[in-house]
Amino acid sequence: MKTISFKLLSVTGLILIALSPFTLSGQDSISQQSQMLDLKLQLLDSKLELLDTKIKLWEAKPKELDIKLNEIGSKINSMDFDPRKVTRKINELDSLMKINLEKPVQVPAESIVVVRETPVFIPDYSSAIMLDPVRLLEGTFYLSYERKFRPALSGNIGLMATYSTKQGISNLYFSNQSFAYFDVSSNGYKTYEGKVMTGWGVNVQMRNYLLANHPSRRKAPYGLYAAPQILYRKMTITGNYKDLEEVEPGKWEIVDKEIVQHLNIYAGGVILGIKVPLLNVLVVDFFAGGNIRLSKYRDEDGFTKYKNMFNIDFSGVSPVAGIAIGILK
Repeated sequence: MKTISFKLLSVTGLILIALSPFTLSGQDSISQQSQMLDLKLQLLDSKLELLDTKIKLWEAKPKELDIKLNEIGSKINSMDFDPRKVTRKINELDSLMKINLEKPVQVPAESIVVVRETPVFIPDYSSAIMLDPVRLLEGTFYLSYERKFRPALSGNIGLMATYSTKQGISNLYFSNQSFAYFDVSSNGYKTYEGKVMTGWGVNVQMRNYLLANHPSRRKAPYGLYAAPQILYRKMTITGNYKDLEEVEPGKWEIVDKEIVQHLNIYAGGVILGIKVPLLNVLVVDFFAGGNIRLSKYRDEDGFTKYKNMFNIDFSGVSPVAGIAIGILK
């Protein structure tokens, strides 16, 4: 009996040992499932709380909106104007705008501004009176008068009066002159010392103004010009020379004698000049050119020869240059 009971206990123990792992594993899975269920319940509670909060917020917003609308209404009521009147005015303005839009809008024509240039005033002068200051150094007063015939053509006549000595402003010019007369007895020239030169002269020019048709309208009597000219001068030269003379029979002495020579000068040539207006009243004339000059003493045959070009009685081709200043009329 003891043996049978011992065997039964042994078998029972083995069965329990074999079944014990299955029992433990079943308990673990049940505990895990219960934990998961608890977590889900907690999450559901959180969502319900969040939903409840949102519902409360939705219920609170209409109340806040009502409060703000009440504040705006109270502010409108506290104002001094009637909103209905304002609305009426706005409607009136809208109606006026519609009427104005229906009317045709007149667009003013663009005004064309014409800018006119100020016309250049070109004075029309017909004459000029000129003085040659260079000839004053020769002891000659030279005054000329120019008259316009056409816009490109004018005539000029100059008159000269000469009185030249070693005194005054003509000293340099007179001192550089070489005076000589032809001695018939010796058939040669003898020098003498000059004392004074006097005379008169006339110079005639026909001036053609080259820029009369130019846009600048430099017509006579000023502008660039070319002119043929003829000149005549009649001079009287007085001087002294020493000569051996028999004062008594058999007695010879060196005495001073006076000599008077009459000189005629003829010249013709061409000049090129330009007259520049100054201050719309004055004019300055610059000119240069050349002449063929012939000089002849009344008591001698033929024209003079072998004279210095700067001498008063020179014959030959000579340059001409000078300056004159005057007024326009």
